Amino acid sequence: MTSRVLWLCLFVAIVPSMAKPSDMDDPFADDLTSEYAKRIIHQAKVADIKTMMRPEISPCDDFYTHACGNWHRHNPALLFGDVNTNTFKLISKGFDRRLLRLLRSNELRSEPEKKMQRFYQSCNLVHRDDVHYKLALENVIQEYGELPALVGAQWNSSNFSWWRTVAQIQQKYGKQIILALDILGDIRNSSINRIYLSASAHQSSTASDMQQYFGVSASVARQTAQQLDDLEKSLASGVHGTGSFDENLSLYSLADLQEKYSDHLNFTEFLSLILGEENIPETLYISDEKFLDNVLLTMRSTPLATQANFIMWTLLQEYLIDAKPGEMTTWCTESTRKYFVQLAEHAVYERYRSVAAESEVFNIWEQIRGLFRQQLMGDKFDWISNATRTLAIEKLNRMQLHISSYDSENFEELFGAVTIDRTNYVTNVQNLLIAKSRRLASRINEPPRSLEATEDLGFTPTYTILENNITIPVALLQPRYFWGDQYPEALKYATLGQLLAHEMLHGFDDDGLKYDAAGNLAPLWDTKSHYEFDERRKCFQAQYHKYIYDGLPLPNREMQSENIADNGGVKLAYAAYQLWLGKQTEEVRQRETMEGLSLNGRQLFFVGYAQLWCDDVQSLVKTLMAQKDEHVPNKYRVIGSLSNFQEFSWVFNCSQSAPMDPDYKCAIY
Repeated sequence: MTSRVLWLCLFVAIVPSMAKPSDMDDPFADDLTSEYAKRIIHQAKVADIKTMMRPEISPCDDFYTHACGNWHRHNPALLFGDVNTNTFKLISKGFDRRLLRLLRSNELRSEPEKKMQRFYQSCNLVHRDDVHYKLALENVIQEYGELPALVGAQWNSSNFSWWRTVAQIQQKYGKQIILALDILGDIRNSSINRIYLSASAHQSSTASDMQQYFGVSASVARQTAQQLDDLEKSLASGVHGTGSFDENLSLYSLADLQEKYSDHLNFTEFLSLILGEENIPETLYISDEKFLDNVLLTMRSTPLATQANFIMWTLLQEYLIDAKPGEMTTWCTESTRKYFVQLAEHAVYERYRSVAAESEVFNIWEQIRGLFRQQLMGDKFDWISNATRTLAIEKLNRMQLHISSYDSENFEELFGAVTIDRTNYVTNVQNLLIAKSRRLASRINEPPRSLEATEDLGFTPTYTILENNITIPVALLQPRYFWGDQYPEALKYATLGQLLAHEMLHGFDDDGLKYDAAGNLAPLWDTKSHYEFDERRKCFQAQYHKYIYDGLPLPNREMQSENIADNGGVKLAYAAYQLWLGKQTEEVRQRETMEGLSLNGRQLFFVGYAQLWCDDVQSLVKTLMAQKDEHVPNKYRVIGSLSNFQEFSWVFNCSQSAPMDPDYKCAIY
């Protein structure tokens, strides 16, 4: 148990009963107004910060280890479990605990919330060996044919078509298998919707699952699992992997698309099966032709039985239980969040939201944006031409911040027609997928709107390039994780401020500079400014490629979006904190220290920033994660950005020969 969890458990157990006994009947009540409660909160944060640090490591030698050196002792990555741990996963688990608390309570206020509760209850009733559950899984398959691995030589391939099958599955359930169809705003004209076609290959096959769920013999299960694994690797081998989204995008007329791929499938029929004949588009985007070409060639050379096994088994992944019996509560909470993501976030947030906290978020945002606006208007970025500067300021002014509270969402409309039975998990999942698929399909003839939330975008802020806006997830606003009334302001600027600045700068990184204020693909930068930007980008490319992780240099990536945002983000957040600090009285400045920590406010800012990125990664996946993740490993997110920041070295009195204070520093913003 981490120090944070230990202290908060102590706090939750003691404070409400001592400070406000009447709240014991309210499972969501937290009275934090007493001086005793405030003192415990403060002491807990001090303990948390100190526990993660290794003060014997000089901050000027390796600030990440100085701030996060003991993280792995308290939050170890596991070979079988969480292969990496970080602060955002702690936030995720904290949010899930709140959600579980709600799902187990009698405090549900609306019928959609009660449906969410019934879904959770149905999940907890599922057991891998239950005959009714296995029959429900067989019914999922039988809707689209049979599983060749199960029926063997009796399987009839004469009526099987892989592309018709995946089209029918996507039309009804929205499940994207091998080929994926999405409806999004046009990358070049955000006022209209456009169809995007991409290749999507993902499934998870284990021999033991096939044996347990369907009684397939061990030899057949092993052979089938190997065939599916080989097919998955072949499908994925065509991933282009370089360049940005727009660089791999091609606009096709349906006639040209039909002609090019006529040997593989009938695209007119494929689109009509998903969208209906009345909605077949005349033109559509293809995302990464090389990937698509490889997928179609691979499928043509794959035996039909393997194709069918792959599709049916991938379809089943939505319904299979991926948890041991003792882990079902956690797994079912996560599953509930997945299928009710908007409602779950709204319902839980309503129980702890604070008008004051929301006001703080927007206040910090305006400070950060205002500082960057001043820098753009001044002479700090003298390498940017005046014409480009004007467009950049316009884009900044139109950039919006949203909290994902879903206050305007009509949950009765979203879930009113969805039947949820507390005893039938598989049918519940089917009903929810059908409802979501219908909502997505209806977008084809509607004006573009914000991207629908997914379970993958719930715990870190996100910049949406096609909408030019930033979304703050409500999970991040859970009280007392990063900042709070009882903490110095330094921690708020180091965490919330840096995250907001980071996302804001994505609008002006090596991808964002291609898009205008409305989110359209329209180059924002003129030739000279782009050249100057690129010369500075190359500095980051060279710097981060020199870092060694798991014995290997980090990938030599041309795209430096995340590193640019990290470096500029921490500078802007620190400048905002400095500005705030300069306006305070000496009494307020004294409160920027924490009893038990020998850090002044400015030093605490940098420790807070570094501890935002504390993590541990299981050794067997370190290299894979470094190669696949567009972010550099968290250690170098800290070391890279702070070694480029002269003020950091001044705050910690680093010598000119210190590793954290190199002679040459990379900078764009």
